[in-house]
Amino acid sequence: MDASFSHQLNRTGICICIRDETGNFVLAKSIHISPMCSVASGEALALFYALEWPSDMTFDNVDFSSDSKVIINAFHKNMIDVTETGCILSACRRFFSSQFTNSTVEFHRRQANVGVHTLVEVVPLLASPPSIMYLVVLNKLLLMKCYKAPCN
Repeated sequence: MDASFSHQLNRTGICICIRDETGNFVLAKSIHISPMCSVASGEALALFYALEWPSDMTFDNVDFSSDSKVIINAFHKNMIDVTETGCILSACRRFFSSQFTNSTVEFHRRQANVGVHTLVEVVPLLASPPSIMYLVVLNKLLLMKCYKAPCN
C-alpha cells in the first residue's frame, strides 16, 4: 500500500497491491480522495483501506506492508491520539484485531515495494474509478517494474 498527493488536483491517491506467498502480483486497487489530506492521514487511510479490502474478500493470514515508518510505528504503539491521523489509526487497530487472526503489519523500505509505489504515482491523476482495461495496463506496468527491481 502507498499514498501519493497531488497539490495541483487537490487529491490524495491510494494504491493497494495484493501479492501471493511468493511475491507475485495478483490484484491491485486504487482509490482517490478529494480534497487532498495531510501526508500522515493519507498514509493512515492507505493502511485502513488495505486492511478493509482483503477483509471484504474474507482473506486472513495477510502480511500488510507500508513504506511509512511513522504510520507503522504509530499503529503498533497503541497510544491515544485525538488527531485526524490518530483517529484513523485507532480505527485501523480495531479493524485489524477484529478481522485478522494470523496477520502482520510491517514497515518495508520503498525500494522493496517499487511496484506499488510506481502505481500510486498515477492514482491522483485518474478522473474516475479505474476500468478493467486500466487494471490490465497497471498489471503490465507492475510486471515490467518487478523485472527491473525486486518486489518483496
